[in-house]
Amino acid sequence: MREDIYQWMKSLAVFYLFFTAVLQLVPDRKYERYVRSFMGLLLIYMLCTPVFAVFGKSGQLLEGFADTFYQEQKRMDRMEAEELQTFYLKQGYENEISSKIEELLKESGINPSETAVHIEGERISAVLTVKQELTREQERGIRDDLRKSFGIEEKDCKILTDRNDGAAVDGSSASGNASDSNRASGIRQ
Repeated sequence: MREDIYQWMKSLAVFYLFFTAVLQLVPDRKYERYVRSFMGLLLIYMLCTPVFAVFGKSGQLLEGFADTFYQEQKRMDRMEAEELQTFYLKQGYENEISSKIEELLKESGINPSETAVHIEGERISAVLTVKQELTREQERGIRDDLRKSFGIEEKDCKILTDRNDGAAVDGSSASGNASDSNRASGIRQ
């Protein structure tokens, strides 16, 4: 019995040394609170172990801890799987809506260059890049069709024109020079 008490006291001494070393190695003081909480739980376990051993309950304590840990791990795994499933479903919905919008544009005689759809909660936004200039009536028709078919509000729909491969969206090239010989470069002289 005396040997058990000495062993327990040695374990506590080693634990305090280890605890002090760990606190010195914490990279930021804001994490110290978490380390102290975890080490406090370990200390409680170490202090209770001899008491439960006397009453023959240490095996039950470890078993209960293992069961609780296993259940928590299962719950975390299930939550992670649900989040992953939600991510892939959202991505699939975005791709499906994007392809349906491209079909809708092609049926209207408009050649889409790129269609990007983003779902955030219940809000759906779309950025459409088309290969030709659109009239105001065509843009209005596209926006109305998107609102009716997919619930995309006008403020969440952006329609861009891809005039040619080397030009930016507004028609000026990346260097700042005009893509058109009749336009100024935007640099005042």
